[in-house]
Amino acid sequence: MYRLKLISPHFGIDDKGPLHPTQAQARQAAELMLQVYRGNVRAEVHKVDLKTRKSEKLEEVYIKVERVD
Repeated sequence: MYRLKLISPHFGIDDKGPLHPTQAQARQAAELMLQVYRGNVRAEVHKVDLKTRKSEKLEEVYIKVERVD
């Protein structure tokens, strides 16, 4: 399973979203969330081991840098 992690200096780390069955679906969710959030946002896709509850970073989808006044 895969989880999306959003990181921003404004709201911290958001990794409370749903688990995705494929890496491609997690990447699509990351692209959608980057369109929704304003400001500096980094989206990462993590592979989650459900038995041990450990995750490892697979990819950094995008880094969105936007000036917020």
